[in-house]
Amino acid sequence: MPALADALAETSQIELGIATNIPDCVWSKKEINNKIYFSIPVPRRGINYRTLPASLIEDYQRAVNEFRPDIIHVHGTEYFHGLLTGRRHIDYPSVISIQGIIDVYKEYYWGGISFSDLVKSRTLRDWLRADGLIEQKIRWHQRAKWEREIFTSNNAFIGRTQWDRAYTRQINPAARYYHCDELLRKPFYEAHWNLDHVQRYRIYAPSASYPIKGFHTLIKAVSLLKREFPDIIVRTPLAGFYIKDKGIKRLWKNLRSVGYNKYLNDLIEKEGVGAHVSSLGVITAEEVAQELTKAHVFVLPSFIENSPNSLAEAMMVGTPSVVSFVGGVPSMVQDGVTALCFPPGNAAKLAEQIRKLFLDDDLAIRLSIAAHNIAEQRHAKDKITEQILLIYSSVISKLKIS
Repeated sequence: MPALADALAETSQIELGIATNIPDCVWSKKEINNKIYFSIPVPRRGINYRTLPASLIEDYQRAVNEFRPDIIHVHGTEYFHGLLTGRRHIDYPSVISIQGIIDVYKEYYWGGISFSDLVKSRTLRDWLRADGLIEQKIRWHQRAKWEREIFTSNNAFIGRTQWDRAYTRQINPAARYYHCDELLRKPFYEAHWNLDHVQRYRIYAPSASYPIKGFHTLIKAVSLLKREFPDIIVRTPLAGFYIKDKGIKRLWKNLRSVGYNKYLNDLIEKEGVGAHVSSLGVITAEEVAQELTKAHVFVLPSFIENSPNSLAEAMMVGTPSVVSFVGGVPSMVQDGVTALCFPPGNAAKLAEQIRKLFLDDDLAIRLSIAAHNIAEQRHAKDKITEQILLIYSSVISKLKIS
């Protein structure tokens, strides 16, 4: 979104206003770098989507009435913003970009983890907050109801894959669907993978945050590979690994941790791969790009995705990728040409695809070049900016005609 905002602001055809909800802030308006920002207060305790708070509606209406846009571009169907346009609280021409689709994602939330393992992984923190993996999936089912309303009550969407197009047609056949790829952040256009500069047997994975991202599948694959490749290492951001802690310290972290984090730490210990996984903490776009240039392989083990930015970034950099063949991923890669694919949750097949890249430099280089060439075309700044402007014009004109 920031990359697209900057590209639009650089044109002479767009005056851009950005409304962002921030917990417990004060409504404000400020111009920064030729963009007008509206800060919209929301309560930290959450929002009842059935009846959106009157104050929230009024604050968004105030921003819209002050800016008086020709069109409103909502990013994502996961939150309440599409309800503002769908329920006509804000009655301007509008289009919604599809990111993930909770209505589908919810079925994969546990990532193939058995219910008994989910229960074993519950922590004191999960019990006290009523915020374990079971409750989280229940909330996703609740959110999916409101997301379906967003899809059925709005009439124009922007998507990027055959998968999100098919879902849109299924739930709202009358909606207009526009295809437009996404811009990436600047560091990923500048970084370039080169086999001579990588750390051999180093893997970068984009997330270990919750089961749907499939990091537990990667742990099992690493367990299968560690004997043949004793130097194998997986690096990922924001993971709370504490496998080295023992005794009371380990028990304390088990109690305070989220359930999936405890599950991962127990699995890492069980599979004996503590020396082969590393958490990077919070890292910037520049640091992600550097991780991609130094990794031998990028792995996306998710159980469901639409068009993940992490894969787009890896392809742009040219990092050879192994990806689960799910959701919209088939619209992004061609198996054996721009990436190697595997069935979600299949650790043995994932291990075999990683092994191929570790052993076959020619294959890794071919995938790298092909992926970069496709990504360079797909995420071209001028092309995407032009497409967005054409979509805006189409949405505005069709509303006027109707």
